Amino acid sequence: MIYKHEEARQYHELYFLDKFLEGHKGFIAGGCFKNIFNHEKVKDIDMFFRNEKDLNEAIHYYAEKCASDANHIKLVYKTGKVVAFIHIPSKTQLELVRSVFGEPEEVISNFDFTVTKVARYVVDGEHRIVIHPQFFEHLHLKRLVVDNTLNFPISTFERMIRYVGYGYKPCLETKAKLVDAINSIQNIDENDFSKSLYEGLD
Repeated sequence: MIYKHEEARQYHELYFLDKFLEGHKGFIAGGCFKNIFNHEKVKDIDMFFRNEKDLNEAIHYYAEKCASDANHIKLVYKTGKVVAFIHIPSKTQLELVRSVFGEPEEVISNFDFTVTKVARYVVDGEHRIVIHPQFFEHLHLKRLVVDNTLNFPISTFERMIRYVGYGYKPCLETKAKLVDAINSIQNIDENDFSKSLYEGLD
């Protein structure tokens, strides 16, 4: 798959993300972009990192923010996969992902649905996005499309049910791919329903 790398400044809807890309080397990726381009309220933002060092620097940055301005940033919770802060003025939850590392394109290529395959990042002071070439088409059609291997088919199935509740519809090929992937699992137990790439909400 050839992803599109573009200048982020051409998308005015993304300007408000600037403040969440300050003070660290992380990048924003995932389901928040479907909300942004649908002009819906963004409740949570998933922040990814190229390596553990960048993650730790970001956690330290936000921890210092919590200590210096408790009315602005607050720690919400920690799990094995995520450290979450709340940006109080906008009521936006920032989820710093600690279980997945890589370059923006590498990270989004592992997401299941094309309507989540977008990342916004800063390189050499320039704001950029990397985006699936069919993102806007599938977003407009509210179509759920899986275009790669399903690493966590049970998780994808659960997410598909949630997206159907949002008005999205899986295409025929995606439904067939998901059924095949689930059928290939020899023994499904309840623990499979908690497995996911990074515990993202979208």
